[in-house]
Amino acid sequence: MKQSVDLNVFLNPASVAVIGASEKPSSWGSFIMKGLLSHDYPGRIYPVNPSVNNVYGLKAYKDIRDIEAPVNLAVLTTPKKVIENILRACGQKGVMGATIITAGFSEIDEQGKSREKELTDLAHSFGMRLMGPNISGTFNLHTHFVAAAATGKTMLPTSLAGVCQGGYAFYDLLTAGCPRGMGVGKFIHTGNECDLTITDFLDHFGQDPEVEAILMYIETIRDSRRFIDVARKVTLRKPVVVYKAGKNPAAARAAGSHTGAMAGRKEVFQGLLSQSGIINSPSMELLLPLGHALVERPPMQGRNVAIITVGGSWGVALTDSLEDAGLNVPELSIKVQNNLRELGLLPRASAKNPVDIGASGFAFDFEKLKSMAREILLSGEVDALILHGIGRAGMHNEDTQDVMKLFLEIEKKIILEISDLEQETGMPVLIGNHFTPWESQAVADLNNQGLRTYNRLDDIARILALMYEHWRMKQART
Repeated sequence: MKQSVDLNVFLNPASVAVIGASEKPSSWGSFIMKGLLSHDYPGRIYPVNPSVNNVYGLKAYKDIRDIEAPVNLAVLTTPKKVIENILRACGQKGVMGATIITAGFSEIDEQGKSREKELTDLAHSFGMRLMGPNISGTFNLHTHFVAAAATGKTMLPTSLAGVCQGGYAFYDLLTAGCPRGMGVGKFIHTGNECDLTITDFLDHFGQDPEVEAILMYIETIRDSRRFIDVARKVTLRKPVVVYKAGKNPAAARAAGSHTGAMAGRKEVFQGLLSQSGIINSPSMELLLPLGHALVERPPMQGRNVAIITVGGSWGVALTDSLEDAGLNVPELSIKVQNNLRELGLLPRASAKNPVDIGASGFAFDFEKLKSMAREILLSGEVDALILHGIGRAGMHNEDTQDVMKLFLEIEKKIILEISDLEQETGMPVLIGNHFTPWESQAVADLNNQGLRTYNRLDDIARILALMYEHWRMKQART
């Protein structure tokens, strides 16, 4: 009998049993135990393993039914041949949810698919819900619950949530995003989805007040009609960004062997996403930056973008990227150009757009440069501003010359002054620089202060274009 179970059991359980818990290096039983123990999880942890007496200092039980106290969630890391027996024991114990890490089911063959159906029917007979199989776990950083193969050093408790049919690649995104202040606070890996699906957690996170945006990696949609209905409601309240994998024949074949997914035609999926108010990310790498932009930046309410750049070549290349993404880089009116000259823009610097401040930009008075940017933003001629090229290459150390330290402080001051205009004007102001936090001290320092920077022109362009698409879709539905 299938019954309603609060899906928070997979994200904030009061107690968790790890079945197959182990100290064996590189085993899933060890990965899950280390995740739980390394994040100050306040709930009770019960290792279950008939072959040992304790795991990482905690008493180990031979059978989940031997545990004296209630168990909310069970995480199964055992061989697939014993999964049925373990699920039956979990049901008899009164477990509300079971996460099946074990692989080797529908992603392998039809027999595996039939076994998944049997597992689901067995779980439902006890009123228990299943996550998986073939997953890497779940986590909720806000409650210090990490039943996943992930470390705290690469994860930040942000207001974004992740729902993925594949897991490892998303962890890579989190690891790369962490130094830039990007991440997800809650994460669900649904895997083969023998029971619970991405739609269930889209609905769940859509109603979660701690979640401001939802990021999704999708290979297939198993309940498309319900997915559309849920997505239409959720996207009225918060952004949903999807990367759809398996769009092309070879990728679709790979998806089938990954999660047993029938990937489907990309045109069909694109239509589903558009009908649902979902933003379709053009790449996996853009999921995190786009999600953060949609909750952190003011709305992009038009297609016109202004550029202030130190290098003319970067300005031309950025103009190409913006226009390729469907945005405009309009020439500023004569009135605005004259106002920029009056504010101190040198005669040799272009005032048309891009506005090329050239090398002399570093010597500008902070307030004058900020006044120029404000003049552009408040002109009524643009909908966003990009400051690109300030923040030279090189990392500082104890041997750094004083003059270079001075340049560093000037660069950071200029960027911060321009960035502040985003809140003042209510329009997006993006900071672009070719260098990453590992290549520029200015970029590193600003990232540590929470200021986001972008080092790829196409990412800047696509983020602004999709921010505009998100605003346009919301306007059409309200």
